[in-house]
Amino acid sequence: EKVLQRIANAGYRPTALDVSAVSGAFVQQQQAHRALELFRLIGVAGTKSERGSAAPTENHDDSRAATIDTFHSLVHCFGEVGEPGEALKVLQAMQSEGLQPRADTYNLVINACAQSGDCDRAVEAFNDMQRRGIRPNAGTFNRVIYAFGAVGRSDKVMDVFHVMQRLGIEPTVVTYTSMVNAFVQSNQPDKAVEVFQLMQQQGIRPDQVTYNSMINAFVQSNQPDKAVEVFQLMQQQGLRPDEVIFNTLINA
Repeated sequence: EKVLQRIANAGYRPTALDVSAVSGAFVQQQQAHRALELFRLIGVAGTKSERGSAAPTENHDDSRAATIDTFHSLVHCFGEVGEPGEALKVLQAMQSEGLQPRADTYNLVINACAQSGDCDRAVEAFNDMQRRGIRPNAGTFNRVIYAFGAVGRSDKVMDVFHVMQRLGIEPTVVTYTSMVNAFVQSNQPDKAVEVFQLMQQQGIRPDQVTYNSMINAFVQSNQPDKAVEVFQLMQQQGLRPDEVIFNTLINA
């Protein structure tokens, strides 16, 4: 930070690579606010000559890439400390500088919102990326499904899943598990079973988290025999139950 100040005092404007390096150090130390303050103080688009050049140079491209990477790290850092509002501000600052966020940057914003229970902001970010022509990936949809499930809006889960299918994006085990969890949390075990069966029909092998969710579904619906059946199926698939699963079965 002091080095950048000396550069500025000498009459030079630090490049995005300079700012990115120092901001990246702040991010690694979980000091996202200081990194963001530095961005705002000095500027994030590089030198004036970089911005005004008629043709992009190799250094210019490196500078933009470094800046985008640092923005991405900032979003990640704010998400980790549970500040989705700040993560959104970083995304907006990025856009105001004419930089196009990547899909994985949007995924971080959506995840930060989902983890904090702010489903509306998660959906807002999801819609924004599509308006800007950025194609969502499976990770994007997984996070949106999780966001709806976390606040009990399981009625939207299948809508998101159908959009995913319409775009030709292959669901993953995380997609199906997130759907199962959403229906379990909203006390709809029958829907959870439908999703569990669908994923197997599609050749997606359930993992330990999926099985635990299904056992939960049957426990909640007072069907301990079915919970035991799922437990046995899990063992047949070669998966080792963890402490969470054993506790769930004991509760059954």
